Amino acid sequence: MNLLFAEDDVLLAQLFQLQAQQAGYQVCWVENGDAAVQQALSYQHDLILMDVQMPIMDGISAMQMLRQLGFDRPIVAMSAEEVTETGFDLVLKKPLHWQQVQQQLAQFEVIPSVALQVPAELKEAYITHVEQSLQQLELLASEEKWQEFAAIVHQFKGSAGCFGLENISELAHQFQTSWNTIPAEQKLPRATWFLEQCKACKLR
Repeated sequence: MNLLFAEDDVLLAQLFQLQAQQAGYQVCWVENGDAAVQQALSYQHDLILMDVQMPIMDGISAMQMLRQLGFDRPIVAMSAEEVTETGFDLVLKKPLHWQQVQQQLAQFEVIPSVALQVPAELKEAYITHVEQSLQQLELLASEEKWQEFAAIVHQFKGSAGCFGLENISELAHQFQTSWNTIPAEQKLPRATWFLEQCKACKLR
């Protein structure tokens, strides 16, 4: 099976490519919805895995454009949030775990069950990414740039669990659950609490 993987998180894409290729699949990776549409229309791919939140063109818009153009192959959404738009054949909840992905995609084709481990060097690269992102979050919090702050936390929610950092993923989930409803004056204390909890997590 030839997979098209549309995802703007570089390390998450590298992990998925490695896992899928070791299981015997061909994977083409693109970083945004516009590139996904262009690749999909070549009809070289049997199935598309489409992240919902991407730059240039989001996954929902890309899916809708492909359906309008008559694309009839399976398109699978990937999201840490609920997806209600019609047009996707399946919705995979982030963080993605290869065993669960295999089970869900089995409805399209029998996918071999292969137990895979996250390579140490790739996990180390992701941990470094998390550490750098936490430093960036501290700066964003000090400047009260909450839109950018929330975007990075959203990325944590969708990818940290894939690299074995379930504690970071769960903290990000808790943060997002209440973030949009709390008053403006509570955002800095809430962001500070999130950062303190993340720093307390054992990453290595």
